[in-house]
Amino acid sequence: MAPKDDDDRERLSWREIDQRRDRQQPGAPKKQAQPKKQAEMVRQQALREAEALFKGKRGRPEYQKALRELESLQGTKKYIDYVKFFLQEYGLPEEWGALNRLLDYPDPEVVARVLEAMAGQVGSRSRVEQQGFKGRVQVLALTSPYGEVRLRAEEILAGL
Repeated sequence: MAPKDDDDRERLSWREIDQRRDRQQPGAPKKQAQPKKQAEMVRQQALREAEALFKGKRGRPEYQKALRELESLQGTKKYIDYVKFFLQEYGLPEEWGALNRLLDYPDPEVVARVLEAMAGQVGSRSRVEQQGFKGRVQVLALTSPYGEVRLRAEEILAGL
């Protein structure tokens, strides 16, 4: 028969049993667990670096600097020369804002390519951006001095 002291003893809950089991044993090496936030930051950084690798020149910090420069020079005398440099160096950008800025460029071939690129992205843009694009295309269809641009703008409008 079991001694009476065992029956009077308070029983441990399962939670307490688990806590005792999980306690660090003296002399055992401490676990170096990375906090979840830090691990997620490391993962995000690795993903950004991998994407930058696949983007080529467009994944480099110089490209972002060139985009900012393109934005800052819009409306100045240096804008046209800088756009030429930008297009030679990086090609047509994928960013909506940069494409929108290039609609002001005086080369009809570039503007037609920009319209094509924006028309391809318009479905994934917000409603406000879609309306803004439609307005820009309407203005180009009516006022562009280049027949190629007017024709392309009318075709895009028909598809919207």
